Amino acid sequence: MESAEDIIVPVALFAMVLGIVYVSITARHRQRMAMIEKGMDPRGALEHEVPMRGLRNGLFLLGIGLGLGMGSIMEHTMYGPLTDDRADHPMPYFISVLVFGGAALIAHHLIVRRKQQG
Repeated sequence: MESAEDIIVPVALFAMVLGIVYVSITARHRQRMAMIEKGMDPRGALEHEVPMRGLRNGLFLLGIGLGLGMGSIMEHTMYGPLTDDRADHPMPYFISVLVFGGAALIAHHLIVRRKQQG
């Protein structure tokens, strides 16, 4: 028999994701409506928010991948090989993903700034 936690946790997670999506969509809609009321073109203004968006996303995903790989190496180095009787240690993964993801975003910023300066 399933406990209440087995049901509540997935339902709460789904509701949280749904709430985040709803809030982001309504905020974007309000922003677009405000721009239209002021006589601005929402497509032209919103496209220039993040220059080289594809580069940013690519660098960020590359950073996440490198972070996961480095987290695996760190876990193996710090805790030894993973066996059936030993649990996973997620902390090296979290640290590595945050460090490499942040480094990728900093690299994107530096590339964009260098290109804008000429």
